[in-house]
Amino acid sequence: MAQGGTLALAAKIRGSVPLNPVDSQFLESFSDTVRAIYDAALSPDAWPVALHRIGELFAARGAVIYFNNGGGDTDFLFSEGVGHAVQIYQDEAWWQRDVHAQRAMEMHLTGGDIFTDQSVATKQEIETLPIFTDFFRKVGFGWLMGCVIVPDLDMFASVSVPRARERGPFTATEMDMLRLLSRHVEQALRLSLRIANLESAQRVLQQILDKIEAGLYVLDAQERIVLDNQVGRAQFSDFFTLSDGRLTALDKDSAPLFDTLLADARSAAGLQSTPRSCMLGSENDQRILISALPLTDSGRTQLNLTDTARTLVLTTPAEHDSLINPTALRDIFDLSLGEARLASLVGGGVTVRKAASQLGVTEGTARVVLKRIFQKLGVKRQAELVLRMSALGRHQSFHLEGYTNRS
Repeated sequence: MAQGGTLALAAKIRGSVPLNPVDSQFLESFSDTVRAIYDAALSPDAWPVALHRIGELFAARGAVIYFNNGGGDTDFLFSEGVGHAVQIYQDEAWWQRDVHAQRAMEMHLTGGDIFTDQSVATKQEIETLPIFTDFFRKVGFGWLMGCVIVPDLDMFASVSVPRARERGPFTATEMDMLRLLSRHVEQALRLSLRIANLESAQRVLQQILDKIEAGLYVLDAQERIVLDNQVGRAQFSDFFTLSDGRLTALDKDSAPLFDTLLADARSAAGLQSTPRSCMLGSENDQRILISALPLTDSGRTQLNLTDTARTLVLTTPAEHDSLINPTALRDIFDLSLGEARLASLVGGGVTVRKAASQLGVTEGTARVVLKRIFQKLGVKRQAELVLRMSALGRHQSFHLEGYTNRS
């Protein structure tokens, strides 16, 4: 979403809350919230502050990130204002009776999909189910809205915002705002979870970064490397070179897209737009997924860097079990994540019937979705889709115009 789009959103976002119609003030608040999210990328302990800021944008008490590994194990990141509610939720096992997460998973919602009380429950259920009549009343919730995110393919996660009943239900405009913010949360969590999951007593962040199984480069305003980690150094010669000191993709077809990604991450307007990723390939047929995050003041302090450091580039494997990461396909081809999941499977040689079964949809539904994918990618048959997936990371420049023009 370009700045103009955010301004339009600012004019509508507080439909149920009185707001001085000063768009610049809203933009500053929104940008500060996104900065707080990226503060948490390198400092997982900062997530409560970031989630508090998210809640403030919706006149809510805070926000919660909910994780479920599919095996019944749940975990949470939450702001202080909803800490008591989360404690009751866990102590009284409300997760066993919470229709929000249960039905979001049953409905096979994917990254960017919004769910609300009204979308997961009928009016009668809202009036009678204990999660609404008992838990909500006990903790002072009136309405809840969530957005599914995909920081890791092996888990279900969502960003949820609960607020008091007198604030009224969430509007469609507020849903759009949460969807945009959630993409930044998803981006920051890709690094944050890797840092938090390390069982290390080391307090030096550089040493911790050397242990994560992802490549990392910190760039200055001229895109020169000022810091990297062990994985980044090991893979550098396969994917990158230095051109006048600048980090440059070796793949000439993908280089313009990579440069656009870096420019967006270091620009102020990038804080108000949807973060993207891209894919790079090497001569030995390896492929990596590239994410570019703005480096905040807090991040520079954590890394003991000067204010010339601007961008953090994270590289992760682009393939999982020989299938392309759906988040890459989502960003490259402007697909929904549901479309991207199907494209990854079918493009990886899985039959439509088997792909439908894995995604929990009927074969007929899968074929309807596949037709939309064909239209967006400009192909006519499955064999062409397989070839397109195989070429990713080596021939992406055909999609650059669509990428740079998207909000």
